[in-house]
Amino acid sequence: DDEQHGSTVVADIAALQALSKRVHFGKFVAESKYRSDPEGFQKLVDEDDADGVMALLTNRVVEEKIYTRAMLKATTYGREPLMSSLPTAKDGEEDDTTSIIAAAAAAAVVAALEAVKQLENGDHRTVVGKIDPAIIKSIYRELIIPMTKDIMVTYLFLRCGREPPPVYASDRMSIDVTEL
Repeated sequence: DDEQHGSTVVADIAALQALSKRVHFGKFVAESKYRSDPEGFQKLVDEDDADGVMALLTNRVVEEKIYTRAMLKATTYGREPLMSSLPTAKDGEEDDTTSIIAAAAAAAVVAALEAVKQLENGDHRTVVGKIDPAIIKSIYRELIIPMTKDIMVTYLFLRCGREPPPVYASDRMSIDVTEL
């Protein structure tokens, strides 16, 4: 160990900053939802009902779409296109790079969709890639979405002129990451 961990720390900080940016996008979603029902949110906040605010914010259908999209991205990350499915220029024809790129992208998407179907059916044996998409889904389900929703609840309490309940205080999260 040469004790030169600077590059690793820089990469870690960049990853944490990206995660922070991602979860803080929830403020924009919270504001949009607030504008669609300001009286409903204000009533819940005035009653100090953080669970009610959380319930009003939660859209399970959208969350499931996010999980599926994250898994799809994970299945395509680092995958090589199937070279046998790519078109090639024939003798005397001009090289059509655009067609080759489009075919490669389509092949990757088809492979990813098939992998997501396998994962949804519980078959993890044949999914190949740099990372297991089920892990990415778990990270979204257990960390990213809960942190985003915590920030949304805190934002809405402050937006409505009240301090958020202690469980949503800025110095802690509502989930205990040490138990994951």
